[in-house]
Amino acid sequence: MDFTVEYLSFFVIQTEGSDRHFKHYKTLDREAYAGSELKEFLDGEFTRIIKRKVEKHPNSEQPPTKIGRFLIEPGYDLASNPNYSLFHRLRAEPTKDYFFGCADELVRTYMNASAMRGGALIIARARAERVSSEPFVFVMKCDFEPKIARISDEHSLITHVEMAINAKNMKSIQYPHMQEEGMLDEWELKVHQASHARYFEDFLKYISYEKSMPEIISHQVFDMVQEYMDNKWQGGRSSRQGYGASDGNGWSAGGGRGSEGMQNAAAYEGWDAGPSVGNSTDGERGAADEEPMGSTMDAGTVDTNWTAGAHEPEPGSFRDGDPYQAIHGETASEDYAESPIRLPVHASAEQAREAKELELWAASDKRNLQEKWSTEQVIEASQRLIEEKPELELKFKLDDVLVKAKLADFGDTLHIAQVGGRYVLLLEGDAFRFEKGFSPVELLAPESLEDVVRRIGSKPVKPPELY
Repeated sequence: MDFTVEYLSFFVIQTEGSDRHFKHYKTLDREAYAGSELKEFLDGEFTRIIKRKVEKHPNSEQPPTKIGRFLIEPGYDLASNPNYSLFHRLRAEPTKDYFFGCADELVRTYMNASAMRGGALIIARARAERVSSEPFVFVMKCDFEPKIARISDEHSLITHVEMAINAKNMKSIQYPHMQEEGMLDEWELKVHQASHARYFEDFLKYISYEKSMPEIISHQVFDMVQEYMDNKWQGGRSSRQGYGASDGNGWSAGGGRGSEGMQNAAAYEGWDAGPSVGNSTDGERGAADEEPMGSTMDAGTVDTNWTAGAHEPEPGSFRDGDPYQAIHGETASEDYAESPIRLPVHASAEQAREAKELELWAASDKRNLQEKWSTEQVIEASQRLIEEKPELELKFKLDDVLVKAKLADFGDTLHIAQVGGRYVLLLEGDAFRFEKGFSPVELLAPESLEDVVRRIGSKPVKPPELY
């Protein structure tokens, strides 16, 4: 994939403690870039950025590459977003001087990012005629590399190189995002930063990022837990949208987010992320509010209790004055959604105790089996998640044994039971496969399941551990 660079601005950023400043070295046009040393340095980087794979809903919580989407206030068009406006002008400016003016504006915006490092910031406009006649804007940042030296002579051996950069750990922004070859989306850009520090994406204040699959699944499971509590303790009274009728055991069939989970989980209160793609329709992404574009907001805050696009408060919700409170006895506040379990004011002590147990469970990184739902309830709940992501992983430990499977395997080929006060994990399949390393287990003639269960049941029960 050959790129033709139309304009490129090269800046150097230096930081000394809290002091930070930048210098514009040069802005190149097509002819100047073709004959520069920078062309060899960046050769292949544009193609590498374009072809870098990215998922709308990544499987990890901190993926190196993300899709960002411009936020707008309901009722306004895309041009009202300052970040979009700047990138649009970088794509459209007709002369080198105008391009430099926009690049300078972007660098000044970047200088306000938190925890930024010194290095070279390169802003380029380039075309790849084979895939699209439209230009791309690339923002590339190479941090200064410490302790870089070159071989000098037999006396001094090495000479330290100041302000050294390389393209290996380059951070980048590509606009617009190309979903497929030749298919550009002006609402989206692609951000790559292979480090835990997120400052390279932080300087774009009016960009939203889709939630990762672990975050989406967590929200959906919390919805199911709230549904379970509502139906168990309130006779089926539902405080969230989409809950069905209870089966009498604190569970309702057909409720929860359903197939709209991934769309609704990505909605940001008071902002519209523009027309959605795929199967979603216009207006599903954003909920209307009155936060102006220029004010301070946290683009990572998600209102999981307000369906995207629903401008009116749901009956019986906080927004409608329903007397709910956090389980610690506090009145409802703007951050009520942080607690996964909500209780009515006059909740019983037993109800509050169970809610507290579930809250502690939800807040823990290492969790135990809760023993609250039947196998059928777990299968039904899992099915809602599997409908959206069939390959959803199930991973847990039984004592020190790590088990990796698919969530869809539970209740089919993977079973959990109790025998004699101990947990038993049953895996069924047609054949074993042993790989590296031999063991006597490979010579086993399996006994019957009944004999195994009888042997497990005859084991003495371990006394509880004292702390």
